[in-house]
Amino acid sequence: MGKKVEKEKFKTFAVEIVDMLNRSIERLIYSYNKVTNFISKHTNFNDEELETIESMCSRFARLNDILLQKVLRFLDIYEFNGYDFPVPKRISLAKKRKIIDDEMEFKYIRELRNEVVHNYATDYYIELFKEIYKYTPKLLEYSKRAKRYIEENLLKLFPATRTF
Repeated sequence: MGKKVEKEKFKTFAVEIVDMLNRSIERLIYSYNKVTNFISKHTNFNDEELETIESMCSRFARLNDILLQKVLRFLDIYEFNGYDFPVPKRISLAKKRKIIDDEMEFKYIRELRNEVVHNYATDYYIELFKEIYKYTPKLLEYSKRAKRYIEENLLKLFPATRTF
């Protein structure tokens, strides 16, 4: 009975994580596309453009958190019998799973997230914004790979749960 309950729990989490990834990916793509319309036109943004930029940056940070703190953590716990690795090991395992290409690049993307979340100065917001804009496609790619990894390696074990 215990193993069945455990599998049911992981199945539920896997479905929820895929759904969370789907929604976050879609929202970041929406914001990224809106920003694309004006990013190259100038560097002195009006309030509406700044609001759009801030929305994209917030969604970038949120997807980054979901990928690292929810998805990759979940995979580690699932594949290593409940063991929750520290972040550097989590990133290393993501590379081994071919979810990410480069550990240093992923760490840099994480640092961009930290700047969005923890930096209140606006001295270099344009440079920060442009870096986030530049790395958004890579974060989206990694998130889609993680989603595909879950679908191919976990959800295929539970075919009745594929409702998406």
